[in-house]
Amino acid sequence: MATVKTTIVVDEQTWTEFKKVVSSKYGGLRKLSFAVEEAIKCFNAPELMRSFSSSVGLETSAYPSSNEVKSRRPKLSTSSAEAVRKMRDEREARISGFK
Repeated sequence: MATVKTTIVVDEQTWTEFKKVVSSKYGGLRKLSFAVEEAIKCFNAPELMRSFSSSVGLETSAYPSSNEVKSRRPKLSTSSAEAVRKMRDEREARISGFK
């Protein structure tokens, strides 16, 4: 994979803190570019999923869209709103003693 050299503008205090973290994690600043790349990858969802998949031993070439995930979710025959309402009514009856 090709690398790209770029210039960024970052608040000085933020950059200083980032360099401290990199220095403590890697024992120096020689891996500063690597740390910046890793931080950028955290904002790249497909790359994060690819990294996670490989770390747990799953090899996938494509990930489902959010619509596919929604359509494949199991459908429950009960309503959570009805279940919560029933629990609240039972609690009210226990506490007040009226129902």
